[in-house]
Amino acid sequence: MNLTLYANRLSQPCRAVEILLRELDVPYTWHEVDFANGQAREPWFAERINAFKTIPALLETADDDPTMNADFRLGESHAIQRYICRQADNQEKARCWYPGEHDSHRAAKIDQWLAWHHGNIRCHDTFHDIMNLHLTLPMLKYELQQTRIRPLQERLKSSLALLENHFKHQDASAITLCGSKHSSLADLSMVCELYQIIAIGYRFPGYPRVARWIDAIASRPHFQDVSSEIIAQGRSIREQSGGYLDLEHTFI
Repeated sequence: MNLTLYANRLSQPCRAVEILLRELDVPYTWHEVDFANGQAREPWFAERINAFKTIPALLETADDDPTMNADFRLGESHAIQRYICRQADNQEKARCWYPGEHDSHRAAKIDQWLAWHHGNIRCHDTFHDIMNLHLTLPMLKYELQQTRIRPLQERLKSSLALLENHFKHQDASAITLCGSKHSSLADLSMVCELYQIIAIGYRFPGYPRVARWIDAIASRPHFQDVSSEIIAQGRSIREQSGGYLDLEHTFI
């Protein structure tokens, strides 16, 4: 099969999919989508790639027909990641990330955390608001910080507290959402989400177990490679922030 990933590395869900493809040594073709300028909403994308008009999107074509007449199209990061695990040649490695029917209890726990991710960690994302704040007029920065970003950060704290408590009963050397030694799709998806603000310069001193969990996954070579653009973007925002982001005291 031939896989094409339609994505953008400034997107958390896109990075999670690409990191997984690399972790499992699955060959793929990269197609960058300029989602900031609405490319995912253009007719060609909606009609031929993903009717949801979102990224990431996966296009699979038959080996003997590598054309745009796709055999299979799939959207939504979590669904794509599960599909990749089911289809990967190296099933021993893939089942570490998502075991499917080979360990239904662990798979169910991973599914639970993936579902929780959407309504908690993901919906409290502040990176794109901070990026917009970074580009706005200086006189508006503190106002937007207080009215838009602060409320999201406060709501994120409740999710961080839940995770911190969840990790209390695990060995500090191997913290994962499901308690196993190997990280899962849920760990990867959530850490990609939180790494957005890590890249800007935020840290989590008030949540030390969460911080160790993030560091463990972020230290994987593929994670750093795929995250290089978001790291550069975060550094640019940090260097020009003028202190309005309050990096030192937000998550104490």
